[in-house]
Amino acid sequence: MSRRIPSPERARRGDHIVAAALACGLLALGGITWLDSDAREVDHRVADHPIEAEDKTLASSDSAKGDRQIPEHLRELWEARTDSAGLVVDQGGVVLTSGNKATMVRGDDGTEVWHYKAPHDLCAVAANWGKANLFLQGPKGCGQVVALDSGTGEYRHTRDMLAADHVELFQSRDNIGMLSPTRTELLRSDAVRRVEVGDKLTAVKPNKQAYTECTFTSALTRRDLLVTAQTCPNSEKKLIRLLKTNPEDSDAPEKYHEYEVPADSELVGVGLDRAVIYAPGNGTRAKDENDNEGSRFQVLDKEGDFQQFPADPAPLLDPQQRDGTLFRAQTADSAHLMSWFDGTRVVTFTPSTMEPAFQVNGAIGPAAPMGGRLLVPTAKGIAVVDWDNGKVLRTIPVDRKGYTGQVTLKLAGEVLVEKRGESVVALGDADAG
Repeated sequence: MSRRIPSPERARRGDHIVAAALACGLLALGGITWLDSDAREVDHRVADHPIEAEDKTLASSDSAKGDRQIPEHLRELWEARTDSAGLVVDQGGVVLTSGNKATMVRGDDGTEVWHYKAPHDLCAVAANWGKANLFLQGPKGCGQVVALDSGTGEYRHTRDMLAADHVELFQSRDNIGMLSPTRTELLRSDAVRRVEVGDKLTAVKPNKQAYTECTFTSALTRRDLLVTAQTCPNSEKKLIRLLKTNPEDSDAPEKYHEYEVPADSELVGVGLDRAVIYAPGNGTRAKDENDNEGSRFQVLDKEGDFQQFPADPAPLLDPQQRDGTLFRAQTADSAHLMSWFDGTRVVTFTPSTMEPAFQVNGAIGPAAPMGGRLLVPTAKGIAVVDWDNGKVLRTIPVDRKGYTGQVTLKLAGEVLVEKRGESVVALGDADAG
């Protein structure tokens, strides 16, 4: 006589607890075994001569100094290759990647400070909290995180968790985010999850997530705010969710507000209590704030209020030319201005309101704040822009040796660093003694 097996929906609570415990135990055992075996294959060299305090000093953003500390002329200090999608700088150094190896080099001369070579490829790298956070590809996706002191290369934290096989990173001073089409999550400084949103990778504690059928397309965060953009089946709109970064349960998101916005919209800026989306519309600039057909910005706050502003068409978000599902806004933040590179210009926003302030046309990459100015890469060099009014004060000439693609510009100590495709070039003051 056969026994009747209870249907899944009738299973007892105790069954779920036992199953969850077994699943967690097996995952933990597998993770420990994997980490232990991988540790023996790691080539990790810490710094013989760590980056010193004076090398870590960032160029002052004090507007009282104007652009006096910004060089009149630049000279190339060194050049290196990297396969990283972004430019990672921290503590006066630059992180270069190649397959499964990350190397920190000094900003001023390009010499190695430390390196970490893993048995698996790097998914991505993010610098935050004085640490280089390496996200490694493993049997459980991009969920092995190794955090190394940026100046010395010494271990600070390690974490092994389930994650998607491919992720885009986004961050603020308080969080590092992992974005994939099926889920978004934030990590705090010790690499522990603050919040996870979307499809759960295990059956433990089900039914805590909404909109699991939807696909993530972009996400941004700032202090207490996580904002996600999702497309959902059978909807002609896009879902924007303003969420808390520190809910009571990390796997049970808590919302401030939700919006439905035009389908092609994406997140391009985030403040303390509001976010900015760009809506391509019909591809021409909206006539005014009441024009719902043209390209425009919408500012969405936590209380459910929104404003709309005309925007010039953004090449990076042209629906006819977009490549891939995920969009990572190329932003630069400071206390004075927030900015976004749209593919042909840098658009700035006032931090308190996130209203558009001014834009710098002719940009070939995102801006970097320095000496009370914005430095904007252009075809002729680096434009020095007054961040109070958007006026271009002068342009520092840069010879890029025929390179005409996008340039990402950041500061490593007092050195300007450009990423040109797969090349990283450091530029120093040509007039310095």
